[in-house]
Amino acid sequence: MKTHTSRNPADGSLLAELVPTTPDQVIQAFDRARAAQRAWGALPLSARAKTLLQLREVIIQHTDEIVELITQENGKPYFEALANEVIPSVDMLTFFAKKAPYALRDTNLPLSIMKHRQSTLNYWPLGVVTIISPWNYPWLLPLGEIMMALVAGNAVIFKPSEITPLIGLKIQAMCDLAGFPTHLLQTLLGDGILGSQIIAQRPNKIFFTGSVATGKIIMAQAAEYLIPVNLELGGKDPIIVLADADLDFATSATLWGGYTNAGQMCASVERVLVHESIVQPFTTLLSKKTALLRQGPSHSRSNDLGPITLEKQKKIYDSQLQEAKAAGITICAGGQFSEDRRFLQPTLLAGKALETLSVYQEETFGPVLPITTFRSIPEAIEKANNNRYGLLASVITRDLALGEQIARQIQAGSVLINEVCYTAGLGETPWGGLKDSGIGRSHSLEGLKDFVNIRHIHKPRAPWLTFKSLWWFPYTDIQYRTFRLFLELYRCSWLKKLAAFPHFLSAAIRLIKNDKRL
Repeated sequence: MKTHTSRNPADGSLLAELVPTTPDQVIQAFDRARAAQRAWGALPLSARAKTLLQLREVIIQHTDEIVELITQENGKPYFEALANEVIPSVDMLTFFAKKAPYALRDTNLPLSIMKHRQSTLNYWPLGVVTIISPWNYPWLLPLGEIMMALVAGNAVIFKPSEITPLIGLKIQAMCDLAGFPTHLLQTLLGDGILGSQIIAQRPNKIFFTGSVATGKIIMAQAAEYLIPVNLELGGKDPIIVLADADLDFATSATLWGGYTNAGQMCASVERVLVHESIVQPFTTLLSKKTALLRQGPSHSRSNDLGPITLEKQKKIYDSQLQEAKAAGITICAGGQFSEDRRFLQPTLLAGKALETLSVYQEETFGPVLPITTFRSIPEAIEKANNNRYGLLASVITRDLALGEQIARQIQAGSVLINEVCYTAGLGETPWGGLKDSGIGRSHSLEGLKDFVNIRHIHKPRAPWLTFKSLWWFPYTDIQYRTFRLFLELYRCSWLKKLAAFPHFLSAAIRLIKNDKRL
């Protein structure tokens, strides 16, 4: 049987050979998942939430080996593996274990007219959901969705990226150690063909994080079966640096926002919009800080940037940089691959023609930052919104009120003032975008509700309040006149409402006295 390899992106060394999941195993996995979900979904929410805390304890106990594996298979520095993947996942487990039992309890809806009746929202599991996750944050992104799916009462069929399968299997191992029921979470290994086979089994919902192109393929196949989807796709996230910004703070924010995880994240800063009055000192200082960043292999504990994880991304970098050079764009820092092409220097670009180029318009997903300028705040907002993506944006300013005014005009799922990127790791805040950045939200209590069905239950407040409604058959002239007078009670003028009320009351009494309802 053909095997799949996992390799260290820093040196190409073999980490493991794995056997991909077969089509028959996919069918069997769904059968087992549906059986496991029925019992799990019947448990009280408090019991499911308690298991999240058990998982939290297991992860803390195994943190060092998790960090080592993330670094070896994904390539990010040790500190990023810990601070940007493991710690946020532990924090999310804490949040959802605490809040889910309250967020998913029955909710009463106040009714303005039908006071004799009661409406309740009841949340119940979707069933078996599929989570297809990427390679760039192979621990945090899938685990966040897995924990929400499980606490909501679902079973999960999980397909990690074929680039980072060992990390996916480590998530499975941690959940098994935490005591989740057998087959509640099942990890299947393979590439896009496996993803198609999984969708053919008609999961109750699909949660996908990855490229726009793959997201469209998934959505098209899901449409054949009317399977709902959550898609967290790409980004070309702008940072707007106002004229009043502290240059040291603004350049440090841009530096980390653009180069963390070697820029390989949909939340990376990929467009730098700087007020023209400060662009020269801003660019000079950012260039100096960029030159100080340390790039090194996975086993180094003193590197700031690791290798480029995905081989095909390098072709995108080459294409965008060649186009920029041909257009006369200035390379202020970096711009070169290492001899083995496993590393791309953190790269800073500047020039008037940038806004027409692919490096400014299309997702780079790497350590490349293009700087352009604006003259006015309306121009900055227009430039920030002039893109097909709408995931995240940042505003850097000393004037927080002004920053919020700008934030409210940015077309993005999240807008950060004096911060970059990191809210993707907060359990309390929703994560997701609009336009080509995707559909739906994850994280937060709003995102949690994407993992449940919502059932509306409507009933009388007491048995003696059960009676035939006034709009039932047969339709009569007095019935029409009564309802027409009722409409007058919605007038804006209280005088008109008061004038209409006696007529409505009289008609209603006549309607009830002459009750001929079938």
